[in-house]
Amino acid sequence: MQFIPVSPDLPNLPLAPRLLAELCQEKGIKLALDSEFFYFGYIETGSGMRFPIKGGAFALNSYAAGEAARDKDFCGRLLQDAGLPTPDFKLIHSDKAIRQLSTANPHVAKSLNTLTEAGDIAQSLGYPVFIKPNEGTQGVGVQKISEEAELNAHLTNALRSNDRMLVQEAVSGRDYRVIVLDGTILAIIERRPLSLIGNGSHPIAELLANKIKTLTTRSGGYKIESNDPRILKAIQAAGYDLTSVLPDGEFLQLLSNANLSTGGEAVDVTDLASHRFKNLAVEAARVCGLRYAGVDILCDDLSKNDASANVLELNAGPGLTNFWQASPNHHHRVRAIYRGVLEAILQQST
Repeated sequence: MQFIPVSPDLPNLPLAPRLLAELCQEKGIKLALDSEFFYFGYIETGSGMRFPIKGGAFALNSYAAGEAARDKDFCGRLLQDAGLPTPDFKLIHSDKAIRQLSTANPHVAKSLNTLTEAGDIAQSLGYPVFIKPNEGTQGVGVQKISEEAELNAHLTNALRSNDRMLVQEAVSGRDYRVIVLDGTILAIIERRPLSLIGNGSHPIAELLANKIKTLTTRSGGYKIESNDPRILKAIQAAGYDLTSVLPDGEFLQLLSNANLSTGGEAVDVTDLASHRFKNLAVEAARVCGLRYAGVDILCDDLSKNDASANVLELNAGPGLTNFWQASPNHHHRVRAIYRGVLEAILQQST
């Protein structure tokens, strides 16, 4: 696979590379990406200094800081150590992972939690709980669990493909992604979960099918499937089935997480945040060692300094495509973010 110089007018260029190409062209520097997916490559200055990029991850964060953000257990421990509000959690290891570790470090392996301990852990945290892959992204594999039988079934299945699963306390609040660069807030995005609004005439199945048609990926696929078990569970929990007709104006939330990659909606609330909320996001990025980060926070009301808030996790390479696509009014925010990132990268070469 070759790296090729990229210009803004190259056909089929994804959002981030296109905006970076525009900015690099302005500054007279080189952007080169892989010729197949335009996903990874480098920025090269006139003096020949190179800065690798991969998707939304740039040469600003250290390798260790990026790994800390990717590892939800490690990230949570860093937040707890700094005294920042974050949901309580415990890690569950697969039998395979424990067997492998037993060879190299049997003492550590014996101290790890397995599926056998999961029920007691969830009980101590208090139902409902969330389970999620410890290294997962974009909400993949996240499940809201209400009782022990459900917990055992989902964890048993998840541990077949994941060595470590996090069991996390459920906390309330609206879902926000905060973009932080070197201690400065560049954007705050409220992420609203995939939902339907009834019209009093069409069944849920039809409303859902129409909704999913609007949730296309860049490659032409769909962000979510109508038979996703999480969606069917939410419909049933609300007392409906796919043939039910929602009353006019009734709101039905379909997913418990608000990830934009699974159909969540994005709203720019940057100018509404209180000083305390902003300071929490900046401090979370700092204690995890990240210069550039997406900080995920649940908060009852980000405009109030005394509102309850919890840092869920951090992302060292936050994607902005869904936020860009949500409204033309967001474009100036996204451009400013990538301009800030590029300028921060280039400052390292001086």
